[in-house]
Amino acid sequence: MWQTFVQYFASFIEFLYEITVSAGVPNYGLAIIMMTIIIKVALFPLTQKQMKSMKGLQIIQPRIKLLQERYKDDPQTLQAKMGELYKEHNVNPLGGCLPLLVQMPIFIAFYQSLFNFPFSVVEHAKFLWIPNIGNPDPYYIIAILVAGTTYLQQRIAMVNPNDPTQKMLLYMMPFLMAWITMRLPAGLPLYWTMFNILGILQQLYVNITDKKAEEQEKKEKKPMDDVGAQPEANEEKLSQKEDEEGKEEGEEEGGKEENAGPKHTKRRKKRKKH
Repeated sequence: MWQTFVQYFASFIEFLYEITVSAGVPNYGLAIIMMTIIIKVALFPLTQKQMKSMKGLQIIQPRIKLLQERYKDDPQTLQAKMGELYKEHNVNPLGGCLPLLVQMPIFIAFYQSLFNFPFSVVEHAKFLWIPNIGNPDPYYIIAILVAGTTYLQQRIAMVNPNDPTQKMLLYMMPFLMAWITMRLPAGLPLYWTMFNILGILQQLYVNITDKKAEEQEKKEKKPMDDVGAQPEANEEKLSQKEDEEGKEEGEEEGGKEENAGPKHTKRRKKRKKH
């Protein structure tokens, strides 16, 4: 069954190559780029969820650490609180795993199909500086491109650049990917580079849409804050008015007490006699 899946990939590459022949630009490298675009479009919904989940997890990471410290001796409460936190922010901690699980069989099948690939025209296996995409890149340029695009994709996806874990992955992953791909048939790192470039564009789209959503949320909250501030302002005015009235009453009472003295009572008696 697995060999059938690998053969399917080889046939698909050949099919796309025939399209490049029909278009007047026969090239297996272009066929691989076309295949990458098709796979990326097919996986778009999954990768979209993955990106949003990863970004959401990065945002709530400080709160996760706080909960872990607070309930380190109470695993059940910690699990319940973590579940509430994920639900509150609509984050699935396993959301980033599914796209990777789907991509891994594709990556392995693609890798196996490129070994001893039966190129119809070997000359058309040349792509830019690469003599043959079925062999490793002798100049390691494609491996450097894999590292560069991996770094860039991770960098624009980061929420907190000062987080030690994210910082470590930011520099380790590109080197690891470069070391792996420099020994593989050049068609595979070509696929990975193109996949990363499309991923960068998708991540920029996610960042822009999230930013717009945050701005919209702030605009919606602002009028509510203004409305909420009005009662407070009214309360202040009322308290000031009460203070003023209290002073006036105090002055009036003070005046009445002064008028209630012995001199004033005598004057009142004299006025009554007259």
